[in-house]
Amino acid sequence: MKKIVITFGAWNNEMGYGLVDAPVGDQTLTISGSELRAGTYLYALIADGKKVDTKRMILTK
Repeated sequence: MKKIVITFGAWNNEMGYGLVDAPVGDQTLTISGSELRAGTYLYALIADGKKVDTKRMILTK
């Protein structure tokens, strides 16, 4: 692997967030729930241009 990208956005595509682009290695991504509305969000891990996995996050307030 040479490049890792994480995409993050709202389930209904109402809000989209930019890409987190990082070199391969130990990385940490922190998302502050205080800046988001309650709802369902999706985030995907892409390695070398291929989607590895997509997960769902449910934020309640």
